[in-house]
Amino acid sequence: MKTDESLYEIFCQHPEWIADMLNEPTTAPGTFSSPIIKKSERRLDGLLVPANSKQPVLVIEFQFFHSADIYLRAAEQRIAVHRLYPKREVGAVIFFANKSFDKRPYPWTHVVRAVYLDEEMAVLAMRNPAHPLPKLLAPIFEKDETTLESQAAMVYRELGRVQNLSKQQLENLRAIYTSLLFSRFKNRTSQEINAMIRTFDLTKTRAGRELMDLGKTEGRTETLLKILAKRLGKLPKTVVSQIEHLNYIQLEKLEDIVLDVPTVAELSAWLRKLKPQR
Repeated sequence: MKTDESLYEIFCQHPEWIADMLNEPTTAPGTFSSPIIKKSERRLDGLLVPANSKQPVLVIEFQFFHSADIYLRAAEQRIAVHRLYPKREVGAVIFFANKSFDKRPYPWTHVVRAVYLDEEMAVLAMRNPAHPLPKLLAPIFEKDETTLESQAAMVYRELGRVQNLSKQQLENLRAIYTSLLFSRFKNRTSQEINAMIRTFDLTKTRAGRELMDLGKTEGRTETLLKILAKRLGKLPKTVVSQIEHLNYIQLEKLEDIVLDVPTVAELSAWLRKLKPQR
């Protein structure tokens, strides 16, 4: 599931929702982006820059797999961003998918804040039942697929009626939700997803056609190999061979970590842990 990409799109459009996830006062209008820190040449998952200079700039990391050095990287990014904004307070937050991914290494837990998205979405839904974010991210965090499927049409309609958003913003929310449904229900056809949300023919829109291409692996392997080689250097032949033989579901999992896995050794270890291919 390409969670980082979906979350990035959501918060680029609605940076104020970061405050909602942190259960803090809504920030003044600001920006959310994914800059590259020149010294490390590593792209941040997100950087929230409130328009109000009295509010802290926040380095954002989304973590959906185990990483031994995620706290250290977030702390390094906090320092690098502070150099960009020397007159402002800078903080760092890791949004873990759930608590199991958080190893809480000392002393970095005093420097970087950890938030567990599955728990925060449940709290946010109770605190503000009308908030669209928990519904939008349900394909990631709802454990019961029957419940997710039965509520899909209702959620899709509600995402088209969120107040104070433009028509384009509403369409973008629906497109993200549909994309997440495709990622969750990997074995469903476009017609089945279409029936699930009881909406228009997906083939009639560009976004819909792109979603229908999710199942195609042609070109994806080559792209992932190029990205990994650029980030990590020349890959061992054994690693290249393993990646070339990944199936669609495994390629999608690799896409989730391709910008985060820090070394060839950790990439090799991650590949070894994949379930045997069918």
